[in-house]
Amino acid sequence: MGLAEQQEQLGAVARRFAQVAPQGWARLLGNWEATVDGAGAVSLNWITTAVVDGGDRWLYGQVAYDEPLYDAVVRLNELSAQDGPDRRWTTLDLRLDADGAIAVDLGYDEPKRTNGVHDEESLGRFEQYLDTWVAEHGPVPAGREG
Repeated sequence: MGLAEQQEQLGAVARRFAQVAPQGWARLLGNWEATVDGAGAVSLNWITTAVVDGGDRWLYGQVAYDEPLYDAVVRLNELSAQDGPDRRWTTLDLRLDADGAIAVDLGYDEPKRTNGVHDEESLGRFEQYLDTWVAEHGPVPAGREG
């Protein structure tokens, strides 16, 4: 149990995220804020987005989200609490690249969007992400330039 089970669950989250993503995705970005009520039930506030190869340009937008993905993220949060209440994350950033690269960042502060704070960290970076991607990768998917 413990870390190995959490890593296995993170893999399940990543696989499900990729399964619900649009065809041709280059990068998936997920951000989940978790809160726990008095009865111990986990609620999530999420943003799930994708950069997609649109042929002549990059496309970016919200990704479909389903109950199995929601449940997998809740389970990951519950597993993190097994190591003690101070180990339960409140924010999860997950970045998946089509080449298989994964980046994860866990936070333990009060979740912002859930509490009505809409700043760069909680919302702005997602609203402007296509600009970030284009600055790094160019305006046209590789092999499609002029």
